[in-house]
Amino acid sequence: MVRNRLTTLRLSKEEAEEVDRYLKNNPVFGSISSLGRVAIMEFVHAQKGLKLLPNPSSPQNRRPDFLWDYDLTEAQAKEILHHAPRAQRKWLAARILERLSVPAVFNYLDLDEIREILPELRMNPKVKRHWEEAVRLWTRPAQKP
Repeated sequence: MVRNRLTTLRLSKEEAEEVDRYLKNNPVFGSISSLGRVAIMEFVHAQKGLKLLPNPSSPQNRRPDFLWDYDLTEAQAKEILHHAPRAQRKWLAARILERLSVPAVFNYLDLDEIREILPELRMNPKVKRHWEEAVRLWTRPAQKP
């Protein structure tokens, strides 16, 4: 007997809304599951002709220096920051804020993301205070001369 395998697909809120709109206009698929199955298989078959094999020297496939003790690539780190459960995002955001220079932090997080998640992060208190002060200074309204 053949059994189906359940696989989770994470979508951002905007992506989920776009998929919902598409399904409303294309009821032949019936569900996100059938649409996903068809789309994935089409991509897999097309990939053979497109030669989309990962380039091992690509920056997206290297391990970021701040993750020296984890087997995660640059692309996987960015995927965690944007689509993983909040606990994983918090862990990675704290690690980024503690271990990277200010310019490098902004390769992963924007100021709004830092401001939103910072109160929940478990990190070095001194570094956290530094970031709290930076966010406060960078987001306060400009004073009139």
